[in-house]
This record gives sequence, C-alpha cells and structure tokens, in this order.
Amino acid sequence: MGISQDSFAPSSINPFRKRKNPVITLALLGLLLCVSFYLRWISAVETSVNVPLRADAGDYFMYAYNLKHKHTYSRDQASLRNKESPVKPDAVRSPGYPLFLTLFVDGLPTEAMLQRIVLFQAVLSSLTVCVSFFLFLAFLDKPLALAAAFLTALSPHLIVANSYLLTEPLFCFLLVGTLYGVSFLPSRPSLGLAFFLGLLLGFGSLVRPILQYFPVFFSAFLVFHFGWRKGSKLAGLSLLGFILSLSPWIARNIQTLGVPGDKTLMINFLHHGMYPDFTYNGMKESRGFPYRYDPRASEISRDLPSVLKEISSRFEKEPIKHLYWFLIGKPVAFWSWNTVQGVGDAFIYPVSQSPYFRNALFRRSHHIMHWLHWSLVISGFFGCLMACFPLSRIGVNQNTLFTARVTSLLLLYFTLIHMVGAPFPRYSFPLRPFLYGLALFPLQVLEASLRKFYCAARPNCP
Repeated sequence: MGISQDSFAPSSINPFRKRKNPVITLALLGLLLCVSFYLRWISAVETSVNVPLRADAGDYFMYAYNLKHKHTYSRDQASLRNKESPVKPDAVRSPGYPLFLTLFVDGLPTEAMLQRIVLFQAVLSSLTVCVSFFLFLAFLDKPLALAAAFLTALSPHLIVANSYLLTEPLFCFLLVGTLYGVSFLPSRPSLGLAFFLGLLLGFGSLVRPILQYFPVFFSAFLVFHFGWRKGSKLAGLSLLGFILSLSPWIARNIQTLGVPGDKTLMINFLHHGMYPDFTYNGMKESRGFPYRYDPRASEISRDLPSVLKEISSRFEKEPIKHLYWFLIGKPVAFWSWNTVQGVGDAFIYPVSQSPYFRNALFRRSHHIMHWLHWSLVISGFFGCLMACFPLSRIGVNQNTLFTARVTSLLLLYFTLIHMVGAPFPRYSFPLRPFLYGLALFPLQVLEASLRKFYCAARPNCP
C-alpha cells in the first residue's frame, strides 16, 4: 500500500491530536506500580518506629483490642493488665480505623502483629496509586495522569505513613476511591451511584470525622452542575447514603453514652490551632505543642463555648497577628513539608531505622519531591482556581471540568476547615494525590488552549 498525499495534510500532522498507545500506557503503568509497591514494601519492612503504640496509635489499638476481646468500644487500657477487668465505653475517636485494625488484632500487641498491619497498609497505599491514575484520567491526558500518579508513588509522606498505626493510609485510599467513583457521575448520573458515593463519604467520615461536613458542599455542587431537578435527586440520595452509614455509630453513642458523639476532638481541634505559628507566646520550645505550655489550657478546653470565647478574645487583643495566622499562616502550615508535631520531615513518630536514611533510591526520590514541593502546592492552588472557570470555551469538556471541580472542592474544603482549626501538616498527607493531579491541571488547560489556537486556522484539524 502506498502513501497517499493526504497523509501529509495539516490535520494528519496535528501535534495535539490524541494518539492511542494502550500497550505503552499499560507498560508504563505497570512499571509505575512496581516502583510504587517496591518503595512502600521496603519502607514498611525496614522502618523501625521507636514506640509504635504511642498517642493516637495507642488509642486506635486499644479500641480494636477491646472491640475484639471485650465487645466494647473503649480505649481503656485496663484490659491489658487484667483480661477480666471491665472497660468503660467512650466515643472520643471515630470507629473506622479501629474496625479496620480488628482484622489483625488477635491478642496482645506483638511485633509480628504490627508488621502485618503496616505491610497491609503498604499494599493498600500501592492500590491507592493505581486508583489515583484512573481518577486523574478523568481530567488529565494519559501522560499527565501518569506523571501525577508517579508523583503520588514517590511521595515520602504517603510512603512513611504506612509504618504507623494511624488513619492516613486507609483514609487516603477511601478518598481516592470515592472521587474515582465521582468521576463516573457526569456520564452515568444514576441515583444508585449517588447513594453509593454517599455511603463511601460516610465510611470516610468514620475514619476521619473532619470529612463529615463535605457531603453538604458536594450536594450543593451536584445541584449546581446538574440543575435543580436532577441535581436535587442525586444530592438527596447521596446525603441519604451518608446518613445511613453514620447512623449505627450515632445510635450506639446515644444508647451507650446518652449523646450523639464526643466533642473532645472538636474542642482540641479548635484549641490547638489558635496559637500563631504553633507556639505559646513565641516560645521556641513550645512549637508544635503550645497548649502544653499554656497555664490556662484546661480552662480554655473545658467546653466548646470556652474555646470559642478564648479565640474571640485573642482576636480582640491582637487582631493583625491572629488574622495573619488564620488567613495566611494556617494554609501555609497545612501544606508545608515538615510535620510540626512529629519528628520533622515526613515522619510523625520517631524512628530508629528507615530506608530514607541510607538507601540511594529513597534518598534521591525524597530529594526530588522535596525540591518540587512548593512548586506543586502553588501550581495545585492555580489548578483549583482554573477549575472554577468556564473552560469549555477552549475545548475542556464538561465531564473533565466536573471531576476537576470536585477535586478542587475537596482540597479547598480541607484547607478552609484547617484554617478554622489545627492546620497540622500531617492532616494534609492523604490529600497529596489530589494536590498532584490539580498541580498538573494547568498544563492540561494550556494544552487545550494551544490545540484550539492551532486548529482555529486549520478547518480540517481533528
């Protein structure tokens, strides 16, 4: 077969024309997943946490242990000393992560048991990278989706988090999976899917309660995008699924404790976030734990009205200082690289060993991500803003815009929530995949603009 003259027509050499190379894409995705799994597995095996069951991790383990052996949701440690000792039920922490831990907790904590948990979290985190790639395809071209997934695979924060008995790996997986499900809504706006997404949001809220207000904003967005008639039905089913997933937990609290939930974490969230630069009166030694140095801490955190009154009083005394902290300092702190309450860098609890200390591949990947960090944060911010514009005029279709806008809504929601409360960087770890996806979204918009400009002067441009 000869080469026709049409092969050299302008439309055939359009540099922006989509080219399908499924074999290459699958090969690159396979390589990406191998790298992701290797980094996570080696980190889980070679990282040694000094005291793995400290603070939050200790609470989560005790909830799982008492659920398994006492059939009581409690963080009471009395059962560790005496198996016959009764435990007092509570609701300080939500049950999502402890329920996950019951799959592994079969007795007193052992090194083998903890290792099984972190290895499973490493596998879960690798699956998160895979799902994130398919999520990114909803608003990025394949090369950009692969790049965003590659950044997700290299993220030290997502890798190191697997070594702790903390909510980050499970919560990140649920968030990425939920938004991947959301990406199907524009083409398949079924009521069943909306209901299922509500259930997923509810499960995510049971892992980390800070998500519990997001369904309201998500429902409003559905009405905005689909219109009142269809959007209200989708929003209603989504909210119904969300409420049903939370109802057993709320019913348990009312029956057992006489209240729908415990406000301790909300009070602490507001209290711990009110100190500018995470310090008490500028004391460097108080950084990260200012409330421990505040002699009035117990008085301030007595109840919700007390902490709100204290925040208001501090604004009245030093309005500029606190206004700067709440509007600028907090979002910068929330998205910063180093943990504040942890040991620094990507580590939360102290570790005695980590491949990031000596392994060349880990150290180089860490250097790359650290060097790119603030560029990605700033680009992600612009990606959030771009998603708000009517980009369909330059060729970005509505399905692409829908997923990009929901992703930006999620990032903005978490940023605003932590501007109100404690903006500890650890809480942004599960959001890193969405940050990387939106950080590359401006390139997608630029490509669409160039394609429109290129094709404007060529009637036969595909």
